[in-house]
Amino acid sequence: MHSERTQVLLTPSQRQRLERIALREGRSLGAVIRDAVDAYTLPRSRPRGEALQSLFALNAPVADWAVMKADIEHGALGSDPDGPAR
Repeated sequence: MHSERTQVLLTPSQRQRLERIALREGRSLGAVIRDAVDAYTLPRSRPRGEALQSLFALNAPVADWAVMKADIEHGALGSDPDGPAR
């Protein structure tokens, strides 16, 4: 149960964006705003900087850029990089 009341002044476009979200999700405007407040203020389980450092610390093997690019292009085109489709 919600027990605190707060008044917030929004621009017309902010209100319209929030109303569109509420309508799309079948929720009240207040519920959308409360979720936005939670997303902005709740502590994260792991700070973003720490997560980024973990990614940079990975010593995963990486192919040469030309090889990776060819693999991406072949995958997007649906062809086999080792030769014609069988």
